[in-house]
Amino acid sequence: MGKIIGVVNRKGGVGKTTTATTLSYLLAKEGYQVALIDFDGQRHTTKLCGVTAPEQLAVTIYDVLKCIVMGEELPDKESYVIRTEAGVDLIPANNRLDNFDKLMCDTDFAEYKLKEYVDTIKGVYDYVIIDGMPKMGTAMINVMICCDSLIIPVQSETLAVEGMAEFLRAFHRIKGQANRGLEIEGILVTMDNERTRVSKGVKAQLQQTLGEKVRIFTSSIPRSIKVPEAVEYGMTICEYEPDNPAAKAYEKLVKELRENGSQNTEGAPKKDIA
Repeated sequence: MGKIIGVVNRKGGVGKTTTATTLSYLLAKEGYQVALIDFDGQRHTTKLCGVTAPEQLAVTIYDVLKCIVMGEELPDKESYVIRTEAGVDLIPANNRLDNFDKLMCDTDFAEYKLKEYVDTIKGVYDYVIIDGMPKMGTAMINVMICCDSLIIPVQSETLAVEGMAEFLRAFHRIKGQANRGLEIEGILVTMDNERTRVSKGVKAQLQQTLGEKVRIFTSSIPRSIKVPEAVEYGMTICEYEPDNPAAKAYEKLVKELRENGSQNTEGAPKKDIA
């Protein structure tokens, strides 16, 4: 079965979408079958994967979940899955996802609807990467319930740990009551400058707040103007400028993930059965 990883933070602007798309690209490049779910109403992941007009999409993750809520047959995969040039299967989003909370407000077991969908596809993929909404609520709970593990990007700034205690309380509540297998894969420090006192202080503060059981990835993503520049061209930094320090840091992150047991049980990519 594929490993399901959520890239989440209750704050926006921390490199969440950049991390989700770049991980997906690098894993697909290595031959793994990867699905990338844009579960954020800002639809930045969808745009970064080359969809210039998300609002024109007839079927998105919202429509798929609506079918599940209404007890209807799921649409054909071909009607909504977008295969990127890198070989990633994108399950896109558009502004209809802004109605997610309204859709779920009178739904029984609303927190499990994303899991119901992911359970239908995880046998096809080595990895399912989910770019979650930057807020606590039903959507975040859906991600936590359906995932095996979480990657939490945190910007290298003095207020990095703000709200982390609330997030951890939610994590432990979900882990204890709804998804006992859920783990935090690690904290990923982004937009970093390792030579500054701020960077060292942020990492020390994070470790003190999170405790030794939650690891901080040794790979931190350095700040680079080339990262947002790549986004303008609808590319990950690894595609746009492979030798950029940020690109190399993401490559190290993927290696670190694999070395810590994030690959499937056979340890080799599945054959393309799409």
